[in-house]
Amino acid sequence: MQVFHLSHTDLDGYGAQFIAKEFFSDITFYNANYGKEVIVRLNTILDSIANLPIEDPKSLLNAKFGKAPKAVPIKYLILITDLNLTLHEANYLQKHIEELKITGYDIDLLLLDHHISGQECAQKYPWYHLDSTRCASKITFETLTSHYTLLDKTRLEWLSHLSDMINSVDIWIEEGYKFDFGKVAMGAISASFELNRFMFEEEHRTYKFAIIESMREFIELPCGEVAFDNALYGIKKSILGGNPQTQTMDNIISHAQVKLLSQKKQLCSIVYNDKKGFLSYSMGGISVLANLFLRSNPEYDFYIDVNPRGNVSLRANGNCDVSMMSRELFGGGGHKNASGGKIEGFKESFAYIDIKMQIEYILNKHKEHA
Repeated sequence: MQVFHLSHTDLDGYGAQFIAKEFFSDITFYNANYGKEVIVRLNTILDSIANLPIEDPKSLLNAKFGKAPKAVPIKYLILITDLNLTLHEANYLQKHIEELKITGYDIDLLLLDHHISGQECAQKYPWYHLDSTRCASKITFETLTSHYTLLDKTRLEWLSHLSDMINSVDIWIEEGYKFDFGKVAMGAISASFELNRFMFEEEHRTYKFAIIESMREFIELPCGEVAFDNALYGIKKSILGGNPQTQTMDNIISHAQVKLLSQKKQLCSIVYNDKKGFLSYSMGGISVLANLFLRSNPEYDFYIDVNPRGNVSLRANGNCDVSMMSRELFGGGGHKNASGGKIEGFKESFAYIDIKMQIEYILNKHKEHA
């Protein structure tokens, strides 16, 4: 079975995914905050399934050569946790899943949530499971343990403790299991923004999973919340690949980001006149990052970062006058190696490719009028 799991962007949302990965060997994760992003992620999942085979290729081959009576359909599960769909979103999802089923896809849909505002959807659709007495992580743990087998049964106790701890803090049961630890855990996940979610979606999630996994060492200790709180900064440094004793967090983050950005050269490269640039989205505070990236990747002449409001930050390392570039393209200005501007008519998006298309449109328009 192939699982597609969409969840929220807080401790409970990532906690539900952390638990789910312990039950399924073939699982792809997506995260969304509320609003427009939910439909965007749902469409990504639906499109992914639509581009996958209906039947297992191996069983199809066996059936063709008489080794099996018929090909076996691939089972797909769309799992949604800690997200309260609107009725419009639920109707939209149901409609498109029915369309996929008509074409032959074997798809199950399971939504596990605890927000009472989802009651209307829960009353309409049997796949919408609502329980306001438990957090999503606990619902996910208890639902999956009753229907599926853990990949590693030795992790059962840890996952049970984790779901109980998240439950205490997420629905605010002060006398609940490890409530004070939960407060530290909640802050740890909400503040773990070192890897940008839009540029490094998978790595961002893996980073949060690693922080959650690190809680295992502390959760049962006396005053474990204090020990975890004290150790957290060093834990994050280590997860990001740095040495907690010899490197600052800023230095570790910059090197980690540059390493990840350098793996995206083909996707993120742009051209302005005869200069080659790198385009990122929503990185923020790029002065240190951009200069390190340009030094590490000398084939690039400039670096651009666009924020969700369409503001543009430009950096160079002596090979390109970004003040002129900013003035010509973005109605801005500044210094030769550091400038800023704004994209006129900018359309916010949750997909990097949409941002790149807007920048390339501006670059092509400038080229035509040059």
